[in-house]
Amino acid sequence: MSAQWKLVPGDEVSFLNEVGGGVVLANVGRDSVKVRTLDGFELVYPVRELVKNTIDPSRAVGDHQASLRAADDRLAERIQRDKGRGASVQNGGKAHDPSVDPAVMEVDLHLHKLVEDESLLSDSEKLRFQLEFFERRLNTAIRERKKRVIVIHGVGEGVLREEVRKALQYYEGVRFDDADPRRYGYGATAIDILHY
Repeated sequence: MSAQWKLVPGDEVSFLNEVGGGVVLANVGRDSVKVRTLDGFELVYPVRELVKNTIDPSRAVGDHQASLRAADDRLAERIQRDKGRGASVQNGGKAHDPSVDPAVMEVDLHLHKLVEDESLLSDSEKLRFQLEFFERRLNTAIRERKKRVIVIHGVGEGVLREEVRKALQYYEGVRFDDADPRRYGYGATAIDILHY
């Protein structure tokens, strides 16, 4: 990482892989920083998933530009990783894998996969964070015209599952049901997105 992209506390950043941004609070290790998001959460992010906002707000990196940069970075990583299996710019950096359906997005809401230290959050903050993350990913899937989203919420007491399904009732053009238990167990919901 070049010195010009070094993040320091106080820097405003945008997220590459999701909508929004925040302010850097502290460096965590060599390649991560703690960020207070616009929603007020303090989360740890890898530096490679952040874009430093410029001082001039008229030239700030917008969500669209950040997503384009992220897409370019992901493409370069895929091409490098799968170079010997036919990955190229022309095929989107994808090696042939018949088990992966590009029309399906999986969203894992297990908290340990979303935050560095979940002990810093109260139960209501954990649930709110998971639901906001779910809605951001669902909106991304709709925007990218995915046909199906698999939400992995776990079995637990069923609170997260019910809240996800309540949120889905406010979306037009979606149908949902339990995901295939042979593949996901009983802790996932399949959402079909109907594009008109």
